Amino acid sequence: MKIGFVVKNLAASQLAYFLIDSLNRCCENNYEDNYVVFSQNKASKMKPNNFAMLNSSELWGFDGVLVATCVATAMEVLKSVSPAKKYFYVWDLEWCRSHLMGLEQRRDYVQTVRAFSHPSMNLIVRSPSHAAAIKNYCNKPVCGIVDDFNITELKQVITQ
Repeated sequence: MKIGFVVKNLAASQLAYFLIDSLNRCCENNYEDNYVVFSQNKASKMKPNNFAMLNSSELWGFDGVLVATCVATAMEVLKSVSPAKKYFYVWDLEWCRSHLMGLEQRRDYVQTVRAFSHPSMNLIVRSPSHAAAIKNYCNKPVCGIVDDFNITELKQVITQ
């Protein structure tokens, strides 16, 4: 199975730590699956990686499953011409902090909810409380709950 993760960057963050750690552990024990991280921005990564890393401009040629990790990457995945199955792993409830963002970074409800409610986007969340919040926010059920980038659980959700 080919799985591509689309992130803003792999700089020091909780998301980057769990993603790199989970993928490194999978790559040590599994030679059948291919994992690729597509990054929108170049940044110093916090840990060495055992998986492929590409710029997000290379999404067009990827034919596996794509997993977005934020609203911006979800929108990029939706615009991608690749035949990949598309998932949005909602790591963070970004819309809850819109009052803390600068004016140029704010998104209106219509644009943000499009990333969640698009028919070709399947939602995966970190916890049952995130699932309830998303159901309330955009009226779309999630297809799975996966804690902290557990790749085994993620593959089970994707293959359902």
